[in-house]
Amino acid sequence: MSEDQKEWLSLSEASALLGVHPTTLRRWADSGNIPCLRTPGGHRRFRTADVLAWTQGTQARALAPQSETLVQSAVGYTRQEMARKHVSHESWYMAFDRENDRQQMRDTGRRLFGLAIQYMSRTREHKPVLQEGRRIGEFCGRQSAEHGISLVDTVRALFFFRESLLRAAVAGPYDAEDVRIHRQLRHFMDEVMYACLASYEATCRHLLSAGRMQ
Repeated sequence: MSEDQKEWLSLSEASALLGVHPTTLRRWADSGNIPCLRTPGGHRRFRTADVLAWTQGTQARALAPQSETLVQSAVGYTRQEMARKHVSHESWYMAFDRENDRQQMRDTGRRLFGLAIQYMSRTREHKPVLQEGRRIGEFCGRQSAEHGISLVDTVRALFFFRESLLRAAVAGPYDAEDVRIHRQLRHFMDEVMYACLASYEATCRHLLSAGRMQ
């Protein structure tokens, strides 16, 4: 292999180095977030120095605008769904009757969406993202129990936000990449839900022992 050939990486080689799915890297390249060269045959080639720069910190800065756009899209879609389905009349929504509590839950939801988008974009190092997602689930479970929301309504709320996120993440024709994205997001949100329910039960037991529940 010549020195010139070593300077460039294929799509699969670059995506493996970055720890993302090849289709994700293809989208980043096509949107101009990472430089690439097209061969006469149409194949994408990535300069090794550019890819290494991303792994050393440039990646997070370069992806921030795109990740924020995805989060905004998910949040916007969820708000539309909340209005369309009159979520403001749901008992799990009305339980947070103070604006400070609602703002805290909105901020938590935005953080959760951001983590879900990180999770679906990676092919490795999922554990830290998943752990943070579980912590958010635990927080939501405690909040639900302390606000007197039933377990059924807690699950309803979780499913509402999960389905909103799934619909917001995939637009257009459903292809193999969309299948992968849905699988990743469902796994992430399922783990968040399990953590939420476990925390809900633990909080209820604590409240019962403290004599704060009937």
